[in-house]
Amino acid sequence: YHYGANHPMKPHRLSLTHSLVLNYGMHTKMSVYRARRATDEELLRFHSDEYIDFLKRVTPSTVSAWDDDMMRQFNVGDDCPVFENMYDFCSLYSSGSIDGAVKLSQGDADVVINWSGGLHHARKSEASGFC
Repeated sequence: YHYGANHPMKPHRLSLTHSLVLNYGMHTKMSVYRARRATDEELLRFHSDEYIDFLKRVTPSTVSAWDDDMMRQFNVGDDCPVFENMYDFCSLYSSGSIDGAVKLSQGDADVVINWSGGLHHARKSEASGFC
């Protein structure tokens, strides 16, 4: 996944982090889980139908078909760019946070980390930038 050449968020940083964990042997001291895709039902617990539908349908090749008001409504633009497979990426990294929260609440873990979980934020009906 790639947000564009000029965007500060580089998903490759997540791969580098994972490689460091593996190469330093830290993975032997923790449980590592592969993310799954969060379901629409799970995403709709936190986000509006309209926002989820927008994320599913907008792509770099269709972004020009959306009017400016709609793009502003969902806060999409420079800081929150549209990129290929955006919905798939969002459902993958969201599941890491959801599943981590479940593990914490059920007492199956004391600490959970989703390497990609805090890099991007969203509100109920709009994107909200990067950290």
